[in-house]
Amino acid sequence: MLSDKELKENVLKELEFDNAVNATDIGVIVEDGAVTLTGTINDYTQRFAAVNAVKSMIGVKALADDIKVVLAPNHRRDDTEISKHIAHVLQHNTNIPEDAVKAVVHQGLVTLNGEVSYEKQRRNIEKQVAHVAGVNAINNRIKIEPTIEPENVKDQITAALKRNAELECAGINVTVEGDRVILTGRVKAFYERELAQLAAWRANGVREVIDKITVGN
Repeated sequence: MLSDKELKENVLKELEFDNAVNATDIGVIVEDGAVTLTGTINDYTQRFAAVNAVKSMIGVKALADDIKVVLAPNHRRDDTEISKHIAHVLQHNTNIPEDAVKAVVHQGLVTLNGEVSYEKQRRNIEKQVAHVAGVNAINNRIKIEPTIEPENVKDQITAALKRNAELECAGINVTVEGDRVILTGRVKAFYERELAQLAAWRANGVREVIDKITVGN
């Protein structure tokens, strides 16, 4: 088990290793395995990359994102221009139906609304919007509206957990209530918890995943 000091050192090394992140602008606080990222950066994509890098690390039990985005002058755009670029991104995304997702922009904050069939689509849209110049925060309210009715959902999820070499699935319990999945149990690392969530979302017909998994030995 990593100490807080060792985990902090690992997080700092990971941020320095990631070319998408300027680690000098990001602070790291670790307490009982919970990592808090602080600091001020001038590019939202760095915040997005930093959070994704840290949450996949071994030893991270929880993650708080307190990074603030203050855009550099050359990255600032008015809401009209940001909206135009996001509309272009959504229009050319062949993985979602036309007009399935709408974006509202206010002072650089983008709120995404609509419905898609899979969690992977929801995450990909957010990732693409994160790279639009001028965006300083994203509120992803896209809902999952599956096109296939749930069938043997528990078996699908359990099989997916067993196939994942990075995940010790013995400590994870899956309960299915209609199109809702409830995950309980315990895993050793924060990233394992997210892997379990992703496995649940990939099952056909799932509209909601409730994660009650705890992290720790």
